[in-house]
This record gives sequence, structure tokens and C-alpha cells, in this order.
Amino acid sequence: MIVDRTGRLLTDSAGTTVTGTMLADEPDIAAALRNQTTVATRAGTDGGDVLAATMPGSSGTTIRGALRVTYPMTMVTGREQFIWGALALASACVLAAVALVAFTLARWITRPLRTLERATTQLAADRLDNPPDAESGPPELRRLAAAFTHTATRLQHLLQAQHGFASEASHQLKTPLTSLRLRLENFEPYLDPRAHPSLEETIGEVERLSRMVHGLLALARLENTATTPEPVDADAVLAERAAMWEPLAAEQYVAIPVSGPMTGRVWAIPGALEQIIDNLVAKALRVSPPGTTITLARAPGADLHVIDQGPGMPEADRERAFDRFLRASDSHHDGTGLGLPIVRHLVHAEGSGEPPQ
Repeated sequence: MIVDRTGRLLTDSAGTTVTGTMLADEPDIAAALRNQTTVATRAGTDGGDVLAATMPGSSGTTIRGALRVTYPMTMVTGREQFIWGALALASACVLAAVALVAFTLARWITRPLRTLERATTQLAADRLDNPPDAESGPPELRRLAAAFTHTATRLQHLLQAQHGFASEASHQLKTPLTSLRLRLENFEPYLDPRAHPSLEETIGEVERLSRMVHGLLALARLENTATTPEPVDADAVLAERAAMWEPLAAEQYVAIPVSGPMTGRVWAIPGALEQIIDNLVAKALRVSPPGTTITLARAPGADLHVIDQGPGMPEADRERAFDRFLRASDSHHDGTGLGLPIVRHLVHAEGSGEPPQ
């Protein structure tokens, strides 16, 4: 719409207003005639909103008229929505590209860590089938993987050598000790009766040495073995071991009854429960006087109490009873050897948080 300097309409491109109509009273026209430009939203002739921009038409400092341009807001809104949609789509594409790059970079960085985790789990199970990847990933992780592989390989070699030594020493030491004991016993008929006490003490030391060697080898094998606990019928194992020890206990006039409620199945390393019971019963049998009992008493919570009627241990020695080669504070008891340390090792290896009592 174009008006002259008095505000009279000269032309209307929409043809909705008659030429010659006075529009000087309309605020935007009046402002334009005062040399002021306005931009505002107003109601259109069709009832919809339009964006109206009104500006003066001047020649130097003289106002010759005014011009009003209107534009439907629906078109403005559509254009605005299109621009915002384009921006949102571009942003989504950028975010997707960044996420893809980040995911690829994270996989590249963490892949050596995942292989290192698997290798650590395998090493804890005493094997290393898949060494960690030392050819991909950041340089720091490649160096870490290479160092871990070197350390794990060396550790496996050391453990295999130690395990082989324990197996070979078991065969190499038992036979000479048994032969030495037999030879000493064969000397008895040819010795002066006054030397018999010394011979018996010597045979006792040989037996003690044999037990010590057996305990050391057993403990070495246990420390080199990583085994997963499995469900075990504790009552069946207890009955079996009690039946096995009864003939030997009967020779010393000692009974081995089993008491207490049934325990059921417990989690234990295969063969560990048998070794625990054997070590405890053997210790009890060594100190039990003839005519007494060694009671295998079951208690709630999968507890087992091996109760003998021996002289007991001094209070000062009980706190150190599970130390290796503990020497008793009095002269009436031998050292504990390795039987009780083996028991403690087996109990902890099965996952029990409580030490044996």
C-alpha cells in the first residue's frame, strides 16, 4: 500500500482498500509520515495475522508519502519452522557423527583393556590361553599388555617349575626316609639294650621328618592349585573318614563317634574336606589317651568340632596354633607341624571368612 504525504491511499496491490481512502489515522502510517519506520504484527483482512513493515518515502528531508508491506504470518511461521527443522536435522547429524566417532574411539581404547581383563581372569584360574592384545590401542595400553604378558608367562613358568619340584620331591624323599626307618628298626636286635632308647628316639625323629616332608609337599601342592569349590555331601564325607580312622583308633583304644544334626551339602574344593578332617583327627589321635573318644560333632551352620580328651594346649599357644612349625611352650607336646596350617589354607581357599577353631 502506498499513501501520499497526507495519508491518502494511492494504490493497494491486494485491492482490498479503495483508492483515495484516508489512512493518516492509522498508527503505522502516521509514524511513517513523521519519518519513522515501524515493524509490527497486525490482523489481516482475512482474519489472520500478518507482519507489517511501514516506512516513509522521502526526498531529502521532505516526506513525499509512505509504504506499507504486509506478509502473512503463516508463511513466516512455515519458513521459521523449516529453518528450525533444518537446524535440528543438522544438529542430529552432527551428534550422530560425534557419537559414532566417540564409540569407535572408545572401542579402540578399551579393546586392550577387555583382552587384559580376560587374560587376568584366565591367569587367576592357573592358565593363560589368550594373551592380551599388544598390537592395538593407545601406546600406553600396548606397553601395559606386553608387560603383563611377559610377567604372566614368567609366573606360569615359575609355578610349573615349583609344581614339578613338589611332585618330584614327593617321590624322591619318601622312599629314602622309609628305607632309613626300616634300616634303623633292623638294627634293634644287634644293639645293646642300653642303646634301645636312643634308637627309638632316632626312629621317632625319622618319622617326624617324614611327616614334615609330607606336610611341606602337601602345602606346596595346595598353594600351587587354584580350584573352584563344588557342592559336597558333608555328612557322607564325615561318615567315610570316621570309618577310615576307626581301625587305627581302635589300636590305641580310642573311639570316634559322630554326633549332631545332619549338615547336608556344602561348598568345598574337591578333596579339601577329606584333608581337613584327616588332619584334625590325626592331631587329636596323637594326643588322645587310651580309653577316650574323639567326637566329630556337627553344629548348625555347617560347623564341625573335633573334640578329643587329650591334655590340651596352653592358652599362650592357642593363638599361634595355626602357625607353621609351632613349638609348644612346654616340653610335653611336639610342634604342630604343617597339619593345622594346611587346614587353615583349605578353609580359606573354600571361601570361608572364618578361620578354623
